[in-house]
Amino acid sequence: MSCDSKKTWIKIPDCTTPCVNEVAKDGVNQHNKASGDSLVYKRVIVGWFWEIDDHAIKHRLIIEVVTSKGVVLIYELIIVVVQKDGKRVRTLISFLPGYLDEKNPLIFWIKIPDVKKSCVQDCAKWAVTEHNKITHDYLAYDSTVEGWYHEVNPFVIIFKLHIKAKECIGRVRDYIAVVKEEKPLTEKIKKLEDFYLIRPKK
Repeated sequence: MSCDSKKTWIKIPDCTTPCVNEVAKDGVNQHNKASGDSLVYKRVIVGWFWEIDDHAIKHRLIIEVVTSKGVVLIYELIIVVVQKDGKRVRTLISFLPGYLDEKNPLIFWIKIPDVKKSCVQDCAKWAVTEHNKITHDYLAYDSTVEGWYHEVNPFVIIFKLHIKAKECIGRVRDYIAVVKEEKPLTEKIKKLEDFYLIRPKK
């Protein structure tokens, strides 16, 4: 490795190689051992690496796994591989469920495990209120079905929330709200990036 390598994520050109699959499988095994899950590794969809130094590489892999019920899920796996005493030591950093953004594969939306938490509820309610201010609509917040988040950097996080809201005629419909939350100093600054109706599938 070159000491001049850029400190950034570099896309892995071929994720089907034995060494990449070995790293991914080990990450799944470490997760299963720590959590008690029984996920089965399937494949690496896309991946990146980050040269920490001449002896360590951080891998970010988007993988498919199969549950004990045969359901295929997508996870983001981050694992560090260190060359030590002639051996490779792998340490799992994170293992999170979610999905790749349809437009930008660099963005991985991580599923929020509990959307009933006050911070998520506050964000969802704020999104409806802000939407009403911008569009002069009269939606009333009902509930949050599910949600995801993406950390842009330590100070900026983007929430993508599937919410239910009631129209003035009493009909409850499903919406997606995308909220950017910044915390430069002490107060959080929110911006409504998108808010749209989820059309029923035909």
